[in-house]
Amino acid sequence: MTNSGRRARAAVGAVRRRWRNRDSPLLSVVVPVYNAADLVEESLQSVLDQQYRNVEIVVVDDGSTDDSLAVVQAFAARNPQVTVLSQPNGGVGVARRTGTDAATGEYLTFVDSDDTVTRSGIQVAMDGLRRSGSDVAVMPYQRREGDVVRPAAPWIRAVHARPAEGVTLAERPDVLVSAIPGGKIFRRAFWDEHGFVYPTVLLAGDQRVAAEAFLRARTLDITSVPAYTWRRMETSISQGHVTAAAVHARHDAMDAVLEILAPLPVARDERILQYLRHNVPNSLLKLERADDAYLDALVERVPQIVAAAPPDRYATEVPAQYRVLHALLAAGDRAAVWRFVRAEGMQPEMHPSGPEPAGLTVHLPGWGVDDVRPEAYVLTAEQTAARAVVRSARRDGPDLVLDVAAWFPNLELDGPSLSVKTDGDLVDVVPDGEPHVATSRQGAQRRYARSGWTVTLRGVGRRAPRTLTVTLQDGDRTGTVTAPIPR
Repeated sequence: MTNSGRRARAAVGAVRRRWRNRDSPLLSVVVPVYNAADLVEESLQSVLDQQYRNVEIVVVDDGSTDDSLAVVQAFAARNPQVTVLSQPNGGVGVARRTGTDAATGEYLTFVDSDDTVTRSGIQVAMDGLRRSGSDVAVMPYQRREGDVVRPAAPWIRAVHARPAEGVTLAERPDVLVSAIPGGKIFRRAFWDEHGFVYPTVLLAGDQRVAAEAFLRARTLDITSVPAYTWRRMETSISQGHVTAAAVHARHDAMDAVLEILAPLPVARDERILQYLRHNVPNSLLKLERADDAYLDALVERVPQIVAAAPPDRYATEVPAQYRVLHALLAAGDRAAVWRFVRAEGMQPEMHPSGPEPAGLTVHLPGWGVDDVRPEAYVLTAEQTAARAVVRSARRDGPDLVLDVAAWFPNLELDGPSLSVKTDGDLVDVVPDGEPHVATSRQGAQRRYARSGWTVTLRGVGRRAPRTLTVTLQDGDRTGTVTAPIPR
């Protein structure tokens, strides 16, 4: 397509979007700003450039000491959809409240000044809200680190892989894992009806608003088109913080969320398991660079949430290394905790495994020595689920030759076979590749023998696939995995 053709197509698209939005409700976008002079204009421009056009942007400068206020005022002078407010520094929660009070739209969303929105995600969500009449839309987000945009964590992607309109929290408690303020659209009447406010101190406090809104919403929409790009900042108040105070703040927020969800046990149980699978491990991994005060805080707080977990799901969903560490924390055995951490106990792939009376067991540091039940060392099904990666792809005439690694984590392969799902292409699979190598954070390595394969797709020409789906079999263990093919 020529450049003139692309411009014509874009113009037609813009006309169609304006027509589709001719009677659309106003969406208020609240943007708190504090010392973000270098990033805020990109953030605001992304809101104006996205497809849903009927927006007002309420910018609240929260006492910035750099040029942020001047930047946003200049931006507002060029864009009448933008209103700028200024206040003494009170924190991002206070700034969000100020912006919400000034917002006039039928719908409300929040964008942090160092984040951006995508072109189409908000439009998709607003279209869905008009169909469903739901109180909240929950949209996928992605992560930006430097100039690289990466998908969100697998558990976030799993929620949005099952989009839905007009569902309740009881039907989709998995949505609770999406707790950041970005990527949500609230019906303003619903927001005001329940008097939601973001807390002044926000270390893990955003979770409370999300949990209460999800619980009280008559229905929710879960969309599948990424809408929000969350920038990872080294100074972020929600990332880092290897201090005892941070542990207590996070667990205070968890306790508050679980109290909110108490009227709906299915949601409360799901959130507990989410914390133990995703949030608490983040705190535990920081033990590798923590002090005794940090450990003391974990000894005090972690056993409380473990005790609240449904035992059957806890045993099958929380990885073995964390169940072992939970047991050591519950016993208050600080010396054993430090031994476990320093011997790479939180990295199970660095340790042997095998069948035991309790089940398929990883022999982590302290196995058979520490006073921990054998069941705690049993690997979950997810910890041994098949993995695959296409490490490289090259053309060989009409053929596409792929360097593939496929393995079962924490297990050694005995006599594996690999089959490839295709759309009729002839395939050669040869077990001659380099093995997959897992490397620990301390630099130790584990080589998975017999895990490397050369896969040749014959005669694919220009229609080479974007992904490869393989089935790995070894004895009675089988797993099917889809991996992207490098372009």
